[in-house]
Amino acid sequence: MSIGNYLTALDEQRDALARNLVTMGVQASESEKLNSLVPKVLQIPQTKPDVTLFRASIDALHDYGEKVYTFYNDGYRSLAGFTESYQHFCCEENGYAIYYNQPDFNWGQTIYTMCVEPVHISSSNKIMLSYKSGATDIGEMWLVPKNNAGLSSAETARYIYEAIRNHSAISVPFGWLGTVGNYVNVLHECSNIPSGEYYLAWKAITDNTSPMIRAVKVVDVTI
Repeated sequence: MSIGNYLTALDEQRDALARNLVTMGVQASESEKLNSLVPKVLQIPQTKPDVTLFRASIDALHDYGEKVYTFYNDGYRSLAGFTESYQHFCCEENGYAIYYNQPDFNWGQTIYTMCVEPVHISSSNKIMLSYKSGATDIGEMWLVPKNNAGLSSAETARYIYEAIRNHSAISVPFGWLGTVGNYVNVLHECSNIPSGEYYLAWKAITDNTSPMIRAVKVVDVTI
């Protein structure tokens, strides 16, 4: 390759780099020199990993057994403890999804579910639920500001539930979608939530919805 062709190819690569940097959200121009463009690669925003609060798997009770709590008629129970009493709630038969089922609870029972490990929420986040539901209906979901008092997991569950009951929790727009037996992944907005550390909680009822939750995540949707 002649020097002229080499320089032309170098110019083309510089221009392509500038365009790619702009695409990735970095301010750049084709008029800049290559030695000023190359360091800007380090300015490309890094993708933030999703935060998984629950994921159905054979290890679900090991991984989340003490990180997810419930409130029901018998008080506050960890996922692991609750499943010992209500065998269909998170079991192999249902792929270890959390299942608000009628065989265990009968019709119309209300169960609160609380994630007792805090997660950072900002306006760029959304809460993703992967679930099945037997019907479309209004739902309820909350974010509760983190308590810094060094509470145990059970005490944190009580703190979350009491925040819901005394209306100090932040309501997240939420509703169940009828899914005709299929799992759907639904994103829920956090754009109006002040940035901070929160616990996530939701309410489910063993009625026509009787939801089965496969995963709960906090995802970053920054473009």
